[in-house]
Amino acid sequence: MGKLLLLIVLAALAVWRLWPLPAAVIPVGEPLPEAQAPAGLRFALIKTGVATTLEAMVVADGSLFRPTRIGHIAVLVEHPQGRLLFDGGLGTQVDQQFGEMSFWAKPIFAFKHVNPAVTQLQAAGIKAPPRIFLSHAHWDHASALVDFPKAEIWLPAAERETAVNGHPPAFLPSQLNCPATRWQPFAFDGPAYAGYPASLGLFGDGSVVLLPLPGHTAGSTGLLLSLADGRRYFFVGDTVWHHLGVDRPAPKFSLSSLIVDADREAVWQAVLKLRGLRDANPGLVIVPAHDAGAHDTLGYFPKFVGETPP
Repeated sequence: MGKLLLLIVLAALAVWRLWPLPAAVIPVGEPLPEAQAPAGLRFALIKTGVATTLEAMVVADGSLFRPTRIGHIAVLVEHPQGRLLFDGGLGTQVDQQFGEMSFWAKPIFAFKHVNPAVTQLQAAGIKAPPRIFLSHAHWDHASALVDFPKAEIWLPAAERETAVNGHPPAFLPSQLNCPATRWQPFAFDGPAYAGYPASLGLFGDGSVVLLPLPGHTAGSTGLLLSLADGRRYFFVGDTVWHHLGVDRPAPKFSLSSLIVDADREAVWQAVLKLRGLRDANPGLVIVPAHDAGAHDTLGYFPKFVGETPP
C-alpha cells in the first residue's frame, strides 16, 4: 500500500508540473515599524521531531528527486517581562494522537525522532512557559498542549471556532477538546503594522508582535520578533513550508495544498505579501514552521538567538 501511494503521489507531482504556476504579482512591501527591543530578548528553536519528503511535495516547482527535511519545532521566546512558546511541536502523546489519522494520511504525515519540548525544558531546568501562542491549531502544532496543563493557550477566536469544528487529518479532536485546556481566544485589536490590517503587541515595546496570516487556516498567525541588536525574524507558521516558497515565489504543491489549506488563494496572496515585506526589509528573516534547513541556520535549543539576559 505504501509503495502504491508513493507511485500515485509521484504521478500527481509529474502531471502537476505540466500546469503553469499562478501569477506572482508581488505587492510593494512597507517598512517595519521601529521597535524598542530590550536587552535580554532572545529565542530558541526546540526541535521536537523530523520527517523527510520530496522537495516537490512542499513547493510547487520543487525537485521531483531532491529530498528535503521537515522540522517540527516549538519557538521559546524569553523577554524580560515573561516567557512564552510559539507553537508546541510534537508532544509526549503524539503517537496516541496520531492514531486518529485516516489510514491514507499516516504515511503522508509520518514523523520520527520525537523529543517533546516539555522534556527538553525540564532537562534544562526551565519552568514551563505560562503562555503558548499557536500559529494555528493543526495537529503538529497543537500536539504538545497536553504537556503544559497550566499554560494559557492563545489563538484568534476564528481559529478556535475552526478547530472545534475541525476533523482529521488537519485537526485532531483529542488535542483540542480537553475541557481542562485554558483557551484564550484573542482579537487583533492593535494598529495596522507594515501592511497588515491589525496586530497584537505582547509586551508594549514592539519587540514581540502577532500578525494575522489567514489562509492556511481561518486564524493563522505570524510572530515577528525584533531583537535588541536590530535583527528581525518573522515566524510564519505554515503559510509557506519552505523558504523557496518565498524566494521564487511559489505555492505549495497543489495536492498538499488541497489537503491542508483552507483558502488556497488567500494563502498565495499571503506568500506574495511575505515576499514584498522581505523585499522592503532586506534584513528580515522569514522562518517557515517546517523548513529544517532554515532552522539549522539558527540552531536549536539550548542554543539561543539574541542577548543573554543581564
